[in-house]
Amino acid sequence: MLTWKIMLLMIVLSAAVLLFVVVHAQSTGAKTPTLTALDYVEIEQLNVHYGDALDSCVDHGYQFADLFVPDGVFTFSNGKPVKGRDNLAVMDGGPNCNQFKSSPNNFRHINVNMLIEPSPEGAIGRSYFLQASIAKDGRTPQLVAGSKYHDVYVKTPQGWRYKSRSTVRVNPDHGPDDPFRPAR
Repeated sequence: MLTWKIMLLMIVLSAAVLLFVVVHAQSTGAKTPTLTALDYVEIEQLNVHYGDALDSCVDHGYQFADLFVPDGVFTFSNGKPVKGRDNLAVMDGGPNCNQFKSSPNNFRHINVNMLIEPSPEGAIGRSYFLQASIAKDGRTPQLVAGSKYHDVYVKTPQGWRYKSRSTVRVNPDHGPDDPFRPAR
């Protein structure tokens, strides 16, 4: 009878230890990784390069496209996705970038108020996008549109890249030259 009680006690203790190990392993595996200070800086730099590349059409749009992973996707506020390197380069104006877009004085995309948080995939982010209208014919430059970006970032051997970027339009009035104007 004593042997039976000892066996039962050993089974219960073994089950408790096994349960503790499984629960601990699951909770450890499900933790979101932390980001280093360098990760935050590199993601912020990715966002800085985004506006510059989108406004300049360097390398026929491929400088912009290479800010995304090869199968990365940009989703417009109307839900239309642009997926993959070649399509993202075309979105930037490639292969035949116009003279205004490739001008060093062109800037239209301004990213502000970036919020970056760790996620199981790497990081997520939110920011505001302001679109500037550059002075033409002596007119005063002005802000013409705004939206929010929602991002998923992943770390690659080439550094942090967008896995996805989507925009939520804030201003319903879209100018005729607005590249983020919903399709009609």
